[in-house]
Amino acid sequence: MAIGEQWVNRRVRARQLRAALAGVLLLPTVTGCYTYRPIWTGEPAPGSVITFGLTDRGRVALSDRLGPGARNVTGLLKSATDSAYVISVSKVTYIEGDRVAKWSGEQVDVSRNDISGVAERQLSKSRSWLAAGVVAGALAMASAIVIKGTAGPDPSTRPTGGGPQPQ
Repeated sequence: MAIGEQWVNRRVRARQLRAALAGVLLLPTVTGCYTYRPIWTGEPAPGSVITFGLTDRGRVALSDRLGPGARNVTGLLKSATDSAYVISVSKVTYIEGDRVAKWSGEQVDVSRNDISGVAERQLSKSRSWLAAGVVAGALAMASAIVIKGTAGPDPSTRPTGGGPQPQ
């Protein structure tokens, strides 16, 4: 193998390794090991991440603070009273086109009368195990690429031909 070919092969292997490492590092943001489970009884604890579904009345009542057509509000629960929740908003989903607006923690009071449902973010064991398996597989693939790239054939040896020899 010529020196130029070796250099190209090493660059290809390095590019493959970088792609595998990027995939492993970005995996947690793509897979998301959390789910939102509806709260049927009890109260969410302050400090938990929750999402509210808004009623039509709630959309109108909160349109000056959240914008028109807000469907869901997600964020960190700061406090709860008998009549309202105080939430530090991280995102708002709107009716038209499932548009999502990211927020940076502004606090909003949401009346309990304006809410159609409450769901709390909880760790999903099955998704977490699946993500761990994918990460382990990606790491195995990346290490195989590295090992194959560093343990290649010795460039000083030349292949011997098995074809007909000149007479």
